[in-house]
Amino acid sequence: MITVGDNVAVYHDGGGQSQYHFNMLKEVKFNKERHYYEGADSFDHFLQSAHKTKFAGFHVPFPDETHWEIRADAARDHVDHVFIFCSELHRATARKLKSLDKPKVSIYVNGIFNEPFEHAQIYPWMDWFIQPLYLYKDIQPNLLEQKLLPSTKPLMFDVLLGAQRDHRDFVHYFIEASINVKLYYKTYSQRIDIPLSFTSFNMDEEGLEFIPNSKLTHSIDRVLYYGHELGLSQVIPTKIYNQTNYSLIAETNARNDFSFPTEKVTKPLMAGRLFVAIAGQYYLRNLRSFGFKTFDSIIDESYDAEPDPIKRWSMAMQQCEWLCQQDPEVVLEQVQPIVDHNKQRIFGHDWYKEFSSLFETEIIQYLK
Repeated sequence: MITVGDNVAVYHDGGGQSQYHFNMLKEVKFNKERHYYEGADSFDHFLQSAHKTKFAGFHVPFPDETHWEIRADAARDHVDHVFIFCSELHRATARKLKSLDKPKVSIYVNGIFNEPFEHAQIYPWMDWFIQPLYLYKDIQPNLLEQKLLPSTKPLMFDVLLGAQRDHRDFVHYFIEASINVKLYYKTYSQRIDIPLSFTSFNMDEEGLEFIPNSKLTHSIDRVLYYGHELGLSQVIPTKIYNQTNYSLIAETNARNDFSFPTEKVTKPLMAGRLFVAIAGQYYLRNLRSFGFKTFDSIIDESYDAEPDPIKRWSMAMQQCEWLCQQDPEVVLEQVQPIVDHNKQRIFGHDWYKEFSSLFETEIIQYLK
């Protein structure tokens, strides 16, 4: 255990997330009263303080807040190191992270950039693997086994598209024009500016309750599931999975410069399902880098490397169409070793410990 002296100061910017990660370190203990400066209001006091060793931690806000990256860049001239934690990797946040590709910066991010950074260190913080796991691994470890049916299902794909995106529009219209349209279970709200209750979002799941007097506008909003509070998007739709054999996931982002895996892929991984991904270039390759297997022994996954987005999505949808014409009993037998591996990987690995160990190694390096 490393004792942190009074000559060390830490600035936390961004709603307590940075402080949480510092507090969770196993071998290094900071004291809130002695070491921490919290919030933008204390930033100037932190910069002017006379501590020998200084760290600054920033949690990237989402939706966007315009001044955090200015504080992060300003902190570099006054600290030993800047740590940035990003769980929401979108076009705007990715652009700001790239603007902070400078020395003395480490970025822990839920995703992978397809082009390396020149100066900043990039590490994984797979928060969207961690969050959906909590209920199904720690609180209700037998729930999925109890609720998911092992037999083949009448429909081929669940296609839960969520709010409007260009790649989801593509999927929606492709399926509507398909001769196999009746084999897809598809929902698509298409409007991001109206409450879920006025959309086609399916909330018919046993054990799901709404929190009294709370708003349910987006899928990230909180609900009760078997008495435990979590984000609605983290609830695995077992009732829908029990009607469909495979999952078509249309990720939050489909950009070629980075991959941002979310609960949209975590849920099929936990439930043991074959999936086709409508996402950015190298999404599957990047997913495999975390130790998962995909389905190139069964379908043609060359779509993953295609740089043109329309062609890539079309190639992926053609694989869905092909699967619609195959015997699901035969396909599911072929899939079993792959999905068993993926379930073992998602449930068996301590994703937070991996991140926290990397983070603590850096902290110890600078303290020494």
